[in-house]
Amino acid sequence: RLEAEVVRDSILSVGGEIDLTAGGPPLFPYVPEEILASQAHGIWRNQPDGPAVWRRSVYVYRRRSLGFPFFATFDLPDQNVAAAARNVSTGPTQALTLLNNPFVLRQAQLFAKRLQDEAPDDVEAQIGRAYRIALSRPPTKEEAAIALDLVERGSMVDLTHVMMNLNGFLHLR
Repeated sequence: RLEAEVVRDSILSVGGEIDLTAGGPPLFPYVPEEILASQAHGIWRNQPDGPAVWRRSVYVYRRRSLGFPFFATFDLPDQNVAAAARNVSTGPTQALTLLNNPFVLRQAQLFAKRLQDEAPDDVEAQIGRAYRIALSRPPTKEEAAIALDLVERGSMVDLTHVMMNLNGFLHLR
């Protein structure tokens, strides 16, 4: 499976909004207030989800006593202990994060908008483009039919959200 930072960067990348500018100040992606309230010391300058925090994950501020929850879910090592290698797990909290996290849901919307901008009024072309962007391959005939049914019953956002939850998106082959 991809490392925590790469998962976040991949999600930003398919949405077409990742800021690849090198250097600059750290970013502080949103952390729920109840988590911040449990911390007695240190800083975390919560920034709302938006272009200011859509930079590469290498720029996410690191605080030993408060790990960024999205990264912790995807096995970022404890920053207080030296780690020779990262743990690799697959758990229900990872799936739930990808299904319910506001950041992921917003990026699914941006991914759908990107597809609609690139192939207006051609759902089949949008589906093919979604597979090429997210999985670096075209869909099989069966996958294309299932995707078309999903878009017709739901929306392109539903498809892009599913794409970000596929094993092929989250795991190296």
